Amino acid sequence: MNTLYISAAIIAVSAFMLPRVIEAVNLHIHGISYIAEQTEEYFKITEPIEGEYSVELDLSDPESNEGQILFDDGDNTISVLEVVPRDEAGYEVIFRSHASERADGAALISGVEHDYTDEGFTHSFKAEAVASIDGGEPFELSPTGSTGLSYQDGDQFGFILDASSADAVSAKVTVTNLQLNLWAEMWWPQS
Repeated sequence: MNTLYISAAIIAVSAFMLPRVIEAVNLHIHGISYIAEQTEEYFKITEPIEGEYSVELDLSDPESNEGQILFDDGDNTISVLEVVPRDEAGYEVIFRSHASERADGAALISGVEHDYTDEGFTHSFKAEAVASIDGGEPFELSPTGSTGLSYQDGDQFGFILDASSADAVSAKVTVTNLQLNLWAEMWWPQS
């Protein structure tokens, strides 16, 4: 009789856990875009993140900036993907956002707002940035572009840093209006 109860308990727990395990495996294999396109099972919330987030860049050695952290809340990160010299335009500063998986969905903090419509994925560049060269007066940066959920765990976005002076050594880039993209599993039936 004990074997029957133990078997029934194992079956009940397995039946409850199996859908969660399948979702976790799909998220791990297909990435965050898997959840983003599951509009019947997940709802989507986007809201701006308060605050300013800064990173110091070494313009004399652009490659040394790769991996520097702009934002880190313990779950989500935004780091410098690369700083690319652009001749007369100065530099392009490209950031890479990394999402976090959650038990009931996923979260991505980025400079980009993501959504899914009947036509497919959409994304909208929302972040703003200013920079100060060698401690000088801050000036606005122009966005260069962004990607959709092209990485398994996130996206990228960038700005043009007009530091065409050959004497420029460092730049402090400050980014605002980051976006929380949150996908959470629906626990109620959709009507």
